[in-house]
Amino acid sequence: MSTYNTDSNASADGGKRMSDLKVCNRCQYAWFSNVESPVRCPSCGSHCWDKPSVPNVCQICGHKWFPRTDGMPLRCPSCKTRSWNVNDASVYSKVGRTSRESVAVSAVMEKYLAGKGCLKISMETGMPLSTVFDIVKANVGKTQVRM
Repeated sequence: MSTYNTDSNASADGGKRMSDLKVCNRCQYAWFSNVESPVRCPSCGSHCWDKPSVPNVCQICGHKWFPRTDGMPLRCPSCKTRSWNVNDASVYSKVGRTSRESVAVSAVMEKYLAGKGCLKISMETGMPLSTVFDIVKANVGKTQVRM
């Protein structure tokens, strides 16, 4: 008759104890660890694997992300706004922003088609030269852009 080791703390047989099972609160990855408190999750690399994970949600663009630190983030990583946690999102609606962008694109293209170069348009509108150049390049295609 063979005898089996019934001691739950014995790991001489090479088995893992359930007390060594760790579960990441971010990605839900489960693994056995030899240390009491691992530094990072081996799957997602999070240092906050053992803390409750509550994602931040931008009220402006709707982007969801997990913070890297315990403090309040300054900006949304997607739209870069500092007002990401403002409850009155109607002030910064996505529709309003896209309509403003389309007005800016049409104004730039109107001036470009009238014969002005990107530098002149940039100075008149106050937009960065790189933005004006990108707008013109996207609308003109493969032809050479007037500077």
